[in-house]
Amino acid sequence: WQLIAERTGARIRWVDIDEQGRLVLEDFDRLLSERTRMVAVGHVSNALGTINPVRTIVDKAHAAGALVLVDGAQAAPHLPVDVQALGCDFYALSGHKMCGPMGIGALWARRELLDAMPPYQGGGEMIDTVTMERSTWAKVPHKFEAGTPDAAGAVGLAAACDYIDGIGHDALLAWEQELARHAMERLSQVEGIRLFGPENLEERLAVFSFALEGVHPHDIATVLDAEGIAIRAGHHCAGPLMTRLGVPATARASFYLYNTPEEIDRLAAALDTARELFSIG
Repeated sequence: WQLIAERTGARIRWVDIDEQGRLVLEDFDRLLSERTRMVAVGHVSNALGTINPVRTIVDKAHAAGALVLVDGAQAAPHLPVDVQALGCDFYALSGHKMCGPMGIGALWARRELLDAMPPYQGGGEMIDTVTMERSTWAKVPHKFEAGTPDAAGAVGLAAACDYIDGIGHDALLAWEQELARHAMERLSQVEGIRLFGPENLEERLAVFSFALEGVHPHDIATVLDAEGIAIRAGHHCAGPLMTRLGVPATARASFYLYNTPEEIDRLAAALDTARELFSIG
């Protein structure tokens, strides 16, 4: 979005969040106007696990004449996604977040919008006719898929979709909610921990960012790695969020279909060990 703004002169306006990482809809109402062209919102925060009220945002944006793009990378592996029910104009997802290969994803968009959009790059297979003077473009979706496709990646993504569909989103979500409940209970018992994100489990997925008093997130990750526990430490591609939270970074534990409550217990115990290791006095 910043690259587009530099190229076009568009102005980016950011919606604030509250202390639990939820979008402040009153702030969205204040920023939204007839000059708004595009609203971009994450379906689920990859850093906090917050489930954003997409349908409400879509309705408000459309009333102002704006289009809506939803980043569904963190949502598609975990929630049933119905783009018609959401009402959005664009919905993007990533393969590697849903047990698929890296380097591939998908973009859904309303057909009339895709028909009106020009190609963003040129190459083989995206041309209908070509002469020395001009070219015409193939129909959607081919005009957006120039060159040799990542066939292996597409097959891998399809297999991941089939795998998740085989489990069923309802069963998957029910298991994740159980993990989230257990994680909230056990992690809250760790001395000196600060959990970020909504306290209401209905407003979040099983993604927990946290800080541990007196221990840098990267040190937490190192100690946990020695215990055979994999987390991520850093900005999580969300530097402005870290600034808003007032922290240099966070540690993040993400739970999915392959995790168990016993592994959450191991995580909590390892965090106690990390705090003791770095305690002073």
